[in-house]
Amino acid sequence: MKIHEKKVAKIDVKGVDKETGSIINEEQFKKSLLNFFNSSPEKYSGSIKEIDSIVNNYKAAQSGKSTNNNQKEVAPSFGEISPSYIVGQGWSTDPHVTFSQDRVTYSMSWITEDNYRSSVPITATYTKTLKTSATLGFTGSNLIQSKLGFSAAFNVEQTTTITQGANVPAWTVWGMRPYIKYNLEEWEGIYYYIDSTGGIVQVIEGPVTGTNKKLITKSNEYWSRTNTTHDLNATTPTPSTGAPNV
Repeated sequence: MKIHEKKVAKIDVKGVDKETGSIINEEQFKKSLLNFFNSSPEKYSGSIKEIDSIVNNYKAAQSGKSTNNNQKEVAPSFGEISPSYIVGQGWSTDPHVTFSQDRVTYSMSWITEDNYRSSVPITATYTKTLKTSATLGFTGSNLIQSKLGFSAAFNVEQTTTITQGANVPAWTVWGMRPYIKYNLEEWEGIYYYIDSTGGIVQVIEGPVTGTNKKLITKSNEYWSRTNTTHDLNATTPTPSTGAPNV
């Protein structure tokens, strides 16, 4: 997977007082921002559409009249680089899948009924249970989660039960265990913030990542062996502790 570096690009804004940062010519200020955004129109298409909002946010930041008092807190830090006051934001590269694979969480142990060396059918004398669990849903950047509507992380369980009275045929051993099959996807996108610090306007961008796990199925694996030779001294087979073939 390609590693994307964090970047900071200063915008050469016009129409502002270089000492106070206050706008002295709004048209020049707006035009200088658009000149920067139009250098990569596809990348900054959202900011081009929201140019008036960006200008108003900048003015509010300079006057201290912004109603969004938590912008600094909600902004993620790109390593050592953090936005000071956000006046605009968007995706440089939309979130996309960088890795996908089906996986299985399973119990390595089994619950079994052993009647391998008996010619007489029996029934299970008591109820046995076995459980496995997995954490599914999304973990990672809330920017990706919000854009794609992924569910927050949640726990999933699967329980295997052999109930009292279950039939166990002669010369037979059988068992069950639970498993949970899911699809794992790694996501990555490049996000940018337009940051206002005094009279300086800069674009801070960097990678945001996350992992989404989607349930495929949760079920029980069944295993059995028969003592075909009816050998009373035979060793009872044991099931595999490896991953289910599902």
